[in-house]
Amino acid sequence: MSLASGSLATVGGLATTQTSLGNFLLARTGDATVTALTATCTHEGCTVTNMSGNQFVCPCHGSTFNASGSVAKGPATRALQQFPTQVANGVVTFTV
Repeated sequence: MSLASGSLATVGGLATTQTSLGNFLLARTGDATVTALTATCTHEGCTVTNMSGNQFVCPCHGSTFNASGSVAKGPATRALQQFPTQVANGVVTFTV
């Protein structure tokens, strides 16, 4: 995904993306750093699709997660799985 435009253009931006491997959440955490997370909520497996401020929100039961995937508000009690990322030439890639 390109960092040049859209919601990841600035630090603090959040985005969702769909790949052939599933749905993922992306957070721009620095000038050249992005966090990639699974979009599967650890509470009951719903797909996290919403964003509010600087948090990801599960639409099923309202669990919220911060940009690193940690639980900000339950009912989820476990963090979202995080994947290694690389940023090169304004493009983020991640390994599942």
